[in-house]
Amino acid sequence: MAPNFDKGTIVMSNPWEIATWRFEMISALLDANLTKAQKRRIIRDRTKRAVQWPDSPDDRPIGKSTLFRWIENYREKGFLGLMPKARKDKGLARSDRSIHVNYALGLLYEQPERSLTQLMLYLELEFGKLSISRSTLSRDLHAHPAFMGILRRRKGTDKKLRDLYETCQPHESWQLDAKGPFPVTLINGKTIRVHVLSILDDFSRYILAAIIASAENIEAAVRVFRLAASKWGMGMRMQFDRASAYDSKVFRTGLAMLGVHRNWVKSRNPQAQGKIEAYHRSLKRWFVNEIAKQEVIDLEHLEALLQATIELVYNRHKHRQIKMSPAQALAQRISTRRVGAAELAQAFKVTIRAKSHPTTGQVALPNGLFRVPSRYSGRRCSFRYDPVDKHEASLIIDDEHQIPLEPFTKKRPFDYERENEKRGTGQLQKLLDLWQGHSRPNAQPGFGLPEVFREFSRLLQRSVPIDQREATAIEIFYRKTGPLPAEPFRQAIDKTRDVLGPNRALKAYLQYLDRLVQAQKNKPDSEDPP
Repeated sequence: MAPNFDKGTIVMSNPWEIATWRFEMISALLDANLTKAQKRRIIRDRTKRAVQWPDSPDDRPIGKSTLFRWIENYREKGFLGLMPKARKDKGLARSDRSIHVNYALGLLYEQPERSLTQLMLYLELEFGKLSISRSTLSRDLHAHPAFMGILRRRKGTDKKLRDLYETCQPHESWQLDAKGPFPVTLINGKTIRVHVLSILDDFSRYILAAIIASAENIEAAVRVFRLAASKWGMGMRMQFDRASAYDSKVFRTGLAMLGVHRNWVKSRNPQAQGKIEAYHRSLKRWFVNEIAKQEVIDLEHLEALLQATIELVYNRHKHRQIKMSPAQALAQRISTRRVGAAELAQAFKVTIRAKSHPTTGQVALPNGLFRVPSRYSGRRCSFRYDPVDKHEASLIIDDEHQIPLEPFTKKRPFDYERENEKRGTGQLQKLLDLWQGHSRPNAQPGFGLPEVFREFSRLLQRSVPIDQREATAIEIFYRKTGPLPAEPFRQAIDKTRDVLGPNRALKAYLQYLDRLVQAQKNKPDSEDPP
């Protein structure tokens, strides 16, 4: 059946007619005698003024990239270059994408700020190699009735115009900054506030090192710099703001000893070149917002999740400015300025004077308690300590001689035993498993919204959700009762189907499931049999 277009539509089934129409659109730009100003004026008119397109009921401007593509094709192939290209699929049957779209909707209702990069990565973790492209997934999501609920949950941000400084090679300039503080709720119910300190290579936008710290202090700044320098060498320059940790005498003296130039920055300027700020926006979307949906054991587990997110998501995603991923731009190139571990540790050590206890020889240094030799007990002496290593300090005798000190309190042997593997429920845990090379478990320890949507599809025997109202109802149920363990939730779904039967309203199923979950929570914990 022929398409039913509105009145005024230019219907062109002949490809020669379409090529002729395209030639009319670019003919004014083919004159070699045109000045640059005249070309700009014509391009501006073509890209601003709406025109009637062939076989389309809508009037819309011609995109600048489309206009340039037609001109390039005409110059390379002549008039034949303007002919419409034949479809590659030749009308082949398309596979059902609803299972992927519904899972992606679940991911978005769980965290509305997730990007297409995250969605594609999480879908591959769940379903393996995908046949659906980013653009197809985006179109299907925007066409779904439930997507309006995602748009209402998203918030816009103000933008400022900034200059952009570009380096010519990797490790010519590094940028150091912190993101935070932001709250993280541990699995034991305790809420802590943490910072993410990162070092970004200016040329490639690659994150050379990133850590989790409880405060943006000297200890954290030295630790993240040592981590980057020990792996990649040292940058020629460093840029950071005027925060007290970075502007301190200890940190700046250490950089000077290592020959790293500090770029001058204006104080009270919240954003310089905007590169590490753009990374922080990605970090908020890909990591900080995900933490609310992820079970976190402790700071060590949180830092492992951060490393996996940066390596598998940020460093591998295609950067719009450089037209490739940061990992491809850096290409594993190491700085020509290398430094040994001893010199790197020595550069940031701090000298301080303190008095030890006359009886025990205990001296309190900023990085911990240490014991001095008996002949120096009770005396005020000079000490050097490491702001990062809690077990590194020495007593200064003179410029050439130092006595290493032992910690006053030593750890018991069982403190050094390897702890059990730290795992928590969430999408970031999947990234960590992939990054560490672990095989994925047969069943997840808990369910998120995507899995809940999938189980309701099994219960209702159709795609879920079908619209925004249905997605919101399931989301409210999940917020109230989640996180949900996998196998018990599947059993609850099966029991609901057996009790209520098929073809019931979603609201009835949700109410019955809510009663099941509340009854399970109100049960007293059963004691294990002897």
